Amino acid sequence: MLNVAFSKTAFHRPLIERLNLLHQGGKIYSKYTLHGCSEHLAVRFFSVLSKEEEEQEKKRIEGLSKYQKEIELRALDKELARLNTLRGINTGELYTFRGKFKALARDYGVAFMAWYWAVWMSTAAMTYGAIEMGAVDAMALIAKADSYTGFDLASKVDPQLGAIGITLVFNEMLEPVRLPIVVLTTKPVVEKLYPKRY
Repeated sequence: MLNVAFSKTAFHRPLIERLNLLHQGGKIYSKYTLHGCSEHLAVRFFSVLSKEEEEQEKKRIEGLSKYQKEIELRALDKELARLNTLRGINTGELYTFRGKFKALARDYGVAFMAWYWAVWMSTAAMTYGAIEMGAVDAMALIAKADSYTGFDLASKVDPQLGAIGITLVFNEMLEPVRLPIVVLTTKPVVEKLYPKRY
């Protein structure tokens, strides 16, 4: 089943020349050509299997051997990677750190989040160590902030908690440095710890 939703600020020429979804021998092929699109046009394509089609697919998968499933999964993963790259080019996200961050979260999931928080905790620990070793007066900094905000946190906060609070603030300020490091190192680190099967 294919559903196409589009705005009524119509197009100058037919938008879709051809859109075929073929299912042959366990492989899915998607072919489409888009042209003549108005720059104000909003188009969204999504395909959903009907209940009958879903049951047919489940039966087909059940009839495959473990090896056949693995081969098909590899082909699907390869096609998904290609389509995600094409989407990133289309949206421009492929060329931004934010877009790469989203792609890493999508592709590496829990492993990516584990690495991100490992880096975050490392920078937090180093920041706290620098504050302690550098004899930074966290309470003086909080009192300085109180003078700008009109609050009276310095008299209510425990010095140890104050140091932790300042650590968190400084650690968040490091995000513009930390994020590129995470983006650049996630793939080699995760693939070293969890090598791909193919």
